[in-house]
Amino acid sequence: MKNLLIKTKPCAIILLLKSAEQAWYPSKLARASGTSYVHTVNFLANLRKAGVVSLEKKGRQNWYKLTEKGTYLALTLDDLVKKCDLAEAEAKQPAKSEPHPAPQEAQAAHEKAAEKTHEKAAEKTHEKAAEKKDA
Repeated sequence: MKNLLIKTKPCAIILLLKSAEQAWYPSKLARASGTSYVHTVNFLANLRKAGVVSLEKKGRQNWYKLTEKGTYLALTLDDLVKKCDLAEAEAKQPAKSEPHPAPQEAQAAHEKAAEKTHEKAAEKTHEKAAEKKDA
């Protein structure tokens, strides 16, 4: 299900940027997310235009971090990924069956059903006998 709803590589980049302890530059993001450098740079440019990431230049390197809007998006995306993983895990588990009743409960239910059957048969016998007397 997750593959239907979420593009894996862009999602990986956004979730990696969510880590505030880590400083990210494009080549490091590309390696960590399993994407090409070009894909990562183009995706970061689109995120920057959308106001999801900000760029900080340090010497010759461009460092990226999530904006407030980007942090909200990353947290929401992370929540969606976790829910999809949970749904997939539940779908793989076999269906839970109803527990079998205890032997005593099953015996009592069987006896009750048999008793009702005998009562109905006795009523029919009495009805037939009454009909014969009237005839």
